[in-house]
Amino acid sequence: MPSTDQSHALTKRQLLALCGSCVGGGALGGYAYGSGFLPDDDCNPAPLDTSPTDWPLPNYDGGNTRTVPSEHAPESGLSEKWSVSVQDPGQPIAINGSVFVAGIRPDFVISYDLFTGEERWTKPITTTQPGLRLSPMAGGDSLVIPQDSEDGDTVSRVWATADGSEQWTSDIPSGHVAPVLDAGLLVFRDSPDLIAIDARTGEECWRERFTDHLRSSTIHAGETIVMDTGRDGEIIALDAGTGDQQWNTDISEYFHPKFDAVRDPLVAGTDRLFFGTFRGMLIALNAATGETEWVTPETHPELPTEGGREHAPLTLEPIVSSDDILVVIESDGTDRSDSLHTIDPTTGNKRWTFEPEEDEDVRIRSAAVGGETVFLPLMDEFHLVDLASGEILETHELDGYAQSVSLADGLCLVATTEGIIAFEEES
Repeated sequence: MPSTDQSHALTKRQLLALCGSCVGGGALGGYAYGSGFLPDDDCNPAPLDTSPTDWPLPNYDGGNTRTVPSEHAPESGLSEKWSVSVQDPGQPIAINGSVFVAGIRPDFVISYDLFTGEERWTKPITTTQPGLRLSPMAGGDSLVIPQDSEDGDTVSRVWATADGSEQWTSDIPSGHVAPVLDAGLLVFRDSPDLIAIDARTGEECWRERFTDHLRSSTIHAGETIVMDTGRDGEIIALDAGTGDQQWNTDISEYFHPKFDAVRDPLVAGTDRLFFGTFRGMLIALNAATGETEWVTPETHPELPTEGGREHAPLTLEPIVSSDDILVVIESDGTDRSDSLHTIDPTTGNKRWTFEPEEDEDVRIRSAAVGGETVFLPLMDEFHLVDLASGEILETHELDGYAQSVSLADGLCLVATTEGIIAFEEES
């Protein structure tokens, strides 16, 4: 649904609404999941190319794996290559030799040369929620800026990575996008609808409607969208090209009797899907069938008590997945510091635990794996941790507090509250 002159043409959404008033409560009325919604038979999207050396999405890929092949990641002996000042930047992404960062106060997107840090272009963004940090995405020569809206005007937009020129815009009022780059699709969650858009043109390819509120998602093997449908414990898998359901499963038996739900993010490994619940369970599903393979711990953790009152329970949040290991953040609602665990993805058994030296108030926000190294920004420091043993290999001090880490073209990009620092391996 591209839009270049909204004052002279009806959008597809408006046309559908007009048709709906003509045909009454037929095909365009309410319907349950599984009913198609005027699929576009002519839609034939081309894949958006990326390279293993890129970091095109906030969590590296559609599977949220945050794992880079060893040959494309720095190893040890890092030194600063360049740095730039950006107030409270979001997660940097990198493609086509450029770094893209969204900032707030004011809202903007800025492009830097990946290898020098030289600014290439900057574009302001008008948002309906000022101060909300956006998460740009990229593929091919396109930069996707997903945004929410309440009035149906232009919302999400796609720019050229080279100069920020506009390629197309969308009036879908949703900033929740599952990028299926291998299929050339951007799949928007506009509950109760799931809408697949050709990422190169903005044309709608298919639409499905659900009875539940759609929540977090991940992409498995570049072709399957796996989604959490809300608090009832249903997880579904859809064919990215058509929206057809492949399987669904119910994991509510692992929910706490009181409020529980699936936490963001869902992570797709090679053979399994991983996610945590708000009441402290970590669950692995078979990616092909949706069957539960393991759950840890065996029982729900007790609510922690501090200062005479109960706090939020312990949570296990998967953040990195590789063929051999799953990296998980453990936290709770007290001031106890977070810890990092590595877990055998086939069994759920812990291998090692990394605990900050400070017992209180240390929060782990991000991590990435490249080869045999965990890249771990932590408060005002940045650690390289051995993936096999959990031992710290080296530590670098940071200006500001660490927010996130990205790996691209042999560089390590650390975002702090004060800007972006690029590290490289010393030659």
